[in-house]
Amino acid sequence: MTNDNTFAIEASSPPSPRVIGVVWVLYFLTGALGALLTRGIIVSTDAASTANNILTHASLYRAGFAVDLVANLIYVALTALVFGLFRRVNLTLALLAAFFSLVGCTVQIMGELLRLAPSVVLANPQLANAFGTHQVQASALLSVILYRSVFQISFVLFACFELVTGFLILKSTFLPRWLGWWWMAAGITWLTFLWQPLATSIWPLLVAGGAAELGLPVWLLVKGVDSSKWRTSGSDVPSVPEVRGTDSS
Repeated sequence: MTNDNTFAIEASSPPSPRVIGVVWVLYFLTGALGALLTRGIIVSTDAASTANNILTHASLYRAGFAVDLVANLIYVALTALVFGLFRRVNLTLALLAAFFSLVGCTVQIMGELLRLAPSVVLANPQLANAFGTHQVQASALLSVILYRSVFQISFVLFACFELVTGFLILKSTFLPRWLGWWWMAAGITWLTFLWQPLATSIWPLLVAGGAAELGLPVWLLVKGVDSSKWRTSGSDVPSVPEVRGTDSS
């Protein structure tokens, strides 16, 4: 048996806030695991030590790459869920926030290629014979440094995501306004990665701002979302008319 009202019911219901919260927490755990796997391998001031660590811990290094790639894929899925949560508040802004997030994920994924390059270059003896050991080690460290720079570019994109999402939270009626202000403040602080020395000098504010992204999933897990308030949120999304029909078998 099928029911013609199923689509209308699903379209008028928000994505499960607790599912969003669980996916968000899963992203944080996955990202933390990726960081732990490669902790101590990169020595930014010593190309030889970095090269030796990458070769000695090649499996851990590649595992960290794979885990971080999975974390980005989780965030892509999370972006779709967050868009579904805010689409009734303002469709255009929800799309804009999703765009910033997806581009940020894309930048990080492309940056991962720079992170993977040292393990490929250092493991190839022909390159060492052609260019010399010191040159190959220096190029490996350069690749890692460029990876970190690309990662910082992604922070600017995610700062824009936080700014737009914070504004959507403020406009919504189903989430507390203080959470929206927190997100917008976080976005402003993370925009300082446009000039990295400034971002470095205010790192405590960056940590406080980064905590905002943890605050939203915690709220969704603990409090959830009032479905009735979600349905009545001001939106430029046309409501889906209820389709009445007869059941068929």
